[in-house]
Amino acid sequence: MTEQQYSSAYRQKRIVEILKMLHEGGSFEEAKRIFDESFSGVDVSEITSAERELIASGLNPMEIQHLCNVHAAVFKGAINSNGAETPEQEQPGHPVAVMKLENLVMNSLLNDELLPCLKKWQQSGTDQNYLVRMQQALKDLKLIDRHYLRKENLIFPLMDQYGITAPPKVMWGVDDQIRGLVKAAYQMVTAEPIPDKYAIEAAVEKMSKEIQEMIFKEEEIMIPMVNEVFTPADWGLIASESQPIGYTLIPDPLPWQPSAEAIAAAEKRTVPKIAQELNAMAQSLADAQMTTQTTPPEPAPTSMAAAANIPFEIHGQPVPKAPAEKDEGKPEMPDFVKAMLADEKEAAPKAKVQARREAPQPHIEIGVDNQAKIVLPSGSMNISELTAILQVLPLDLTFVDQNDIVRWFSDNEHRIFPRTRAVIGRAVVNCHPPKSVDKVEKILADFHAGREDNADFWLNFRGMFVYIRYFAVRNPQGQYLGCLEVSQDLTELRALTGEKRL
Repeated sequence: MTEQQYSSAYRQKRIVEILKMLHEGGSFEEAKRIFDESFSGVDVSEITSAERELIASGLNPMEIQHLCNVHAAVFKGAINSNGAETPEQEQPGHPVAVMKLENLVMNSLLNDELLPCLKKWQQSGTDQNYLVRMQQALKDLKLIDRHYLRKENLIFPLMDQYGITAPPKVMWGVDDQIRGLVKAAYQMVTAEPIPDKYAIEAAVEKMSKEIQEMIFKEEEIMIPMVNEVFTPADWGLIASESQPIGYTLIPDPLPWQPSAEAIAAAEKRTVPKIAQELNAMAQSLADAQMTTQTTPPEPAPTSMAAAANIPFEIHGQPVPKAPAEKDEGKPEMPDFVKAMLADEKEAAPKAKVQARREAPQPHIEIGVDNQAKIVLPSGSMNISELTAILQVLPLDLTFVDQNDIVRWFSDNEHRIFPRTRAVIGRAVVNCHPPKSVDKVEKILADFHAGREDNADFWLNFRGMFVYIRYFAVRNPQGQYLGCLEVSQDLTELRALTGEKRL
């Protein structure tokens, strides 16, 4: 039978057999030989379908990393370059394909590992092996944070730009709830002594239900919604900015960027009204949720212990400024003192007078080499030097303009909170979880009104002691220009003792 006579079902079965052989520890060389003898080419969609079939058949999710790493080598040189025949969002590395693969793995981890182990642990009563497996599964699930961070920092900002503002607010709040449920379940199974088994069962099942419902919302609501408005360039931005945040239970995907043809075709596309309709529906849902919340908002935490439970949220109240001292009226300077000062001023060398000239006003100069030099009151530097300085500053910086729009963030290894280029141009209040918005608005309102010039907070965050400072940025005339957020990991600095002198 020639390859042309192979049915799609036969091809699928053969690919599954090759991948399964690798999964079971078979020889890579043998798998490569079988593939080369059976196929002259294979579509990426066929590989993806084969992997999904293996996972659906009960493949241990932790083996997926091994599987994904070796399949590219097996099929290297034989994958058909017919991207037009493969739906773009099914191509390896596309953000939608990545998100769906993560969801597939998480769903399998829940249904094929965690929940079965929970039942067997309850039935056995003494088998610690099942408890250890539950602990590992929940530890793995804590990586769901990366999945949600990419969604919140890459997809949500672009949704805002297209006027789809309600769904992100709803989903972000649920994401935070799921994070809390995963953390609580993990703490229960690792506690000593172990809590009541039925309490653990209730916690794990509630967590599992919420995760699976979120998977449905992402794939059946959010993704179809953004597909109506996102362009290939948007997906390219998401793909290029995803790696620094990381992935959940999968290895780094293959690099993906949209083709020039796809970008050109998108420019001719008209945006349908369905996105507006879906947004209106989501807004109704958000309004309904707000009206059903009968619990009054919690007061701002006032202790370090309470503050540590709310990462990247504004904690407490700013320390009020000390009232300015009143001018009681200074005695008039005697005439002879005035005369002495006048004589000294007239006798001063011209060089000193020249040294007291006013500092230059900030401006940019373009040299003959077409390089820009930034002139500041205290000195000057070129663009390359300024960029390099910002790269080495051990700070996490974000600037929000006078209209409360994010305009810039530092892009260096010292970032504490994730930022992506998708956030540029987004209202800063939409960059925070719903529970934090009122506190952010309060700080900005105080800055705008001139009631405060800074607000300082500190918290324990992912093993770091983080100091967060917000500064009102004003020009010499006092006009408000924006807000600068400065975050720093003080863990090592707090541990310093003694002295180390130059």
